[in-house]
Amino acid sequence: MHNPAMNTVNSNRDRLLHAATELFLEHGYDASVDAITCRAGVARQTFYNHFRSKECLFAEVIRDSVIAILAPLNTPIANLRDSLKNFASVYRQQALSPNGIAAYRILTSQAQQFPDLIREVFGMGDGQMIVRLAGFLQHAMEQGRLCRTDSLFAAEMLMAMLMGQERTHLLLGVQRPPLDEVLQVERVIDGFLRMFAPND
Repeated sequence: MHNPAMNTVNSNRDRLLHAATELFLEHGYDASVDAITCRAGVARQTFYNHFRSKECLFAEVIRDSVIAILAPLNTPIANLRDSLKNFASVYRQQALSPNGIAAYRILTSQAQQFPDLIREVFGMGDGQMIVRLAGFLQHAMEQGRLCRTDSLFAAEMLMAMLMGQERTHLLLGVQRPPLDEVLQVERVIDGFLRMFAPND
């Protein structure tokens, strides 16, 4: 049965997440609950109906940004190279976008002041990605598509390869020649697959 009240609840939550994402990117973690509720067009109590605190909302914003990146790892492995390329493309698109760089700046700037929060956010963001990617690679190893090794190490290696020096350049505002994104992804994934090719 259709429940209009449930749609309102979901709509309010989505509006809060959208408003929080915009304001965190504009003002960093200093964005206030009042500013978020004002932009979302909801009452302050509505905020607390969905989130215990600003910290919980911040962590949820990070979690939501990870869902799309992990999507290519949710399907059975038909073509390992294509699955990894799809994951790599979405990850780089988000992590190296202006919003992705702004979010990374926020996390690093708050690490000392809010260490518990940043650890939680890392677990919901890159930490979750590494664990899920490691599980995906472990399955490929068990199928004989990759050599058997520490899947967590392999996942961390791939994540590092995908960022390279590009995030550092973007964080520091260092100009570099534009890259062919498709070629860059293919080079990284093909290099990774050669590195972890199954033993004959």
